Amino acid sequence: MKAACWHGANDVRVETVPDPKILNPRDAILKVTSTTICGSDLHLYDGYIPTMQPGDILGHEFMGEVVEIGSEVKQLQKGDRVAVSSMVGCGSCFFCQRDLWSLCDNSNPNAWMQEKVFGFGTSGIYGYSHLFGGYAGGDAEYVRVPFADFGALKLPQDIPDEKLLPITDAFPTGYMGADLCNIQPGDIVAVWGCGPVGQFAMVSAYLLGAERVIGIDRFPYRLQLAKDFAKAETINYEEVDAGEALKEMTGAGWFHTKKEKTFWI
Repeated sequence: MKAACWHGANDVRVETVPDPKILNPRDAILKVTSTTICGSDLHLYDGYIPTMQPGDILGHEFMGEVVEIGSEVKQLQKGDRVAVSSMVGCGSCFFCQRDLWSLCDNSNPNAWMQEKVFGFGTSGIYGYSHLFGGYAGGDAEYVRVPFADFGALKLPQDIPDEKLLPITDAFPTGYMGADLCNIQPGDIVAVWGCGPVGQFAMVSAYLLGAERVIGIDRFPYRLQLAKDFAKAETINYEEVDAGEALKEMTGAGWFHTKKEKTFWI
């Protein structure tokens, strides 16, 4: 099959590599129908993430069709259309049972390496270095999905890929950012960064009850998208002082009691 493979900083190549195989009875093999890059992939491309090895397959935002399942996969069948979480969770450990899937105890065989860097281990991540498990990513024609019953979400057949693909990472990341902001009805929320995750954070802020949302960026096309897609007010921080503009737009001073919240994307 063809796959996008990392070979060093600023060196990604499309190569022919072996097709993935079932390695564990809880695995599934997915034929990838859509995949995309994440802003965090730029860290790989620029060579800032350690433990990458030449030939590693990139990609942690992908979806597709199930073409093979292991003997212990119970919830999926061949032909199912699924989106796959970028984080690899087992579904049964202490953390997964408490909805803390990014801390899964069972999905990262290299968690011991992380303990030296972070002080603790995390779950595995597709296509994101051997520090995060060494899993082959989804920027390929096919991909192995471990713990498939837990990590693959069945999708309806009548919604196009481009409307579903963001649920693999970008939309839940933006939603979580808004959720962590503890938004209350009537709040004003400012989001720094109007890329894809920022757009979803702005939309999520409205879903969670924000009265006004302000997007802050320096790229005109992103700011226009924030207006059109996220229905946000905008600030171009290269044209005005963002802090002063926020105070003017919200009527807030340094000691104002009105509810303004800002988070970075």
